[in-house]
This record gives sequence, C-alpha cells and structure tokens, in this order.
Amino acid sequence: MKTEKKLMVIMICLIGMAAFSGCLNSSESKIQGGMVAGELPQFANATLLIRGSAGETSVNADAAGRFSASLPAGRYQLLLQNSKGELIVIRRELLVENNLTLVVTDVDLIPIPRVTSVSVPMIYDNSAIIEWETDIESDGHVEYGTTEVYGMASYADTELKTRHRIQLYDLQPATTYHFRIAASRYSLDSTTSLSRDFAFTTEP
Repeated sequence: MKTEKKLMVIMICLIGMAAFSGCLNSSESKIQGGMVAGELPQFANATLLIRGSAGETSVNADAAGRFSASLPAGRYQLLLQNSKGELIVIRRELLVENNLTLVVTDVDLIPIPRVTSVSVPMIYDNSAIIEWETDIESDGHVEYGTTEVYGMASYADTELKTRHRIQLYDLQPATTYHFRIAASRYSLDSTTSLSRDFAFTTEP
C-alpha cells in the first residue's frame, strides 16, 4: 500500500513538472526575435534609430559607440539622427533572425535628403511644372493625383543636384491635383524622404 502511494506521489510530481515545463516552453515560443549590437566609435553618444516595418526603436550609443537592442525578427535599417534631427543611413539593411545576435561592424553612411522648398511656377490646362530644392544633392520624382492617395508618378530626375524641375503631362483641365516630392540618393528606397502634400488647379 505504501509502495502504491509512493508511486502515485511520484507520478503526480512528474505530471506537475511536465505541465510547468510546457508552460515555460509555451511562453518562450511566443518571444521571437534577436539582438542587434555594435561598437562604432565614430557615433559615440549618438542617437541611433532602428527602423523596420513594425516601427522605429531609438537606441543611445555610449561613450565608446557601443549599442544594443532586442528586436522582433525582420528586416531593418540603422540610421543616425544628428543634433538637427537630420537622418543618415548607417546600414541600409539589417536582417534580424530569431535567437541570433547581429553585430554591426561597418557602415554605409548615406545621407537622406530633405525637401526644403516647393513651387509650381507654370500651370496650364493639361500640364504643370513642379520645382523643388533639397538640402543636399539628390535625385527624385513627383507623386501626384486628384486625391492625397496620389496614384501616379512622374519620370525620375536622376541627376544628383539640389534644384529640380519636372513637368507633369496629360492633366485634366480645371482640376485640382495633389502632389508630393519623393527625394532620394541614387534612387534608393532606403534614402527616400517625402515632402508634405501640396496642391494646384489646372487652367480651364
């Protein structure tokens, strides 16, 4: 009888331990992600941004340029934000995988242009000329349409310069068009910045 009781107690303990272990495994399986770390002395005490489809994570590098961040698995960009709030791409792509640490040892250093001024100097019944300037040399194009969803894009001005001029064709008369500028470096999506929305109305 005592032997049966001992066996029963052992079985209950084993079942309890298995259930507890299962709970731990279940909670751990929900945590999917990895680590991004690096030591970049040139960015000592700087604010770094790790940008992905899920949003942005801000990380402060220490006095030696060391930083680290835990992130969900996915693709990210590593950017530097300077004292003026301007962004520079440090690494164009970081692939974070589950249970792995990605160490950043080198950088791309591609500045992201900002649109500083926009104008529409000439408007016709079926076309319009868009001009804009950027703070650094850039290429770019115009996204436009009859709503803020846009839906159309101009040809790209691929020459790196600070002043740009593009003409939009095949517009409808007496129609209001919304547009914004997409400025970039070397037509890279990772260095593209978008201006705010602007609008103009074509002649009747």
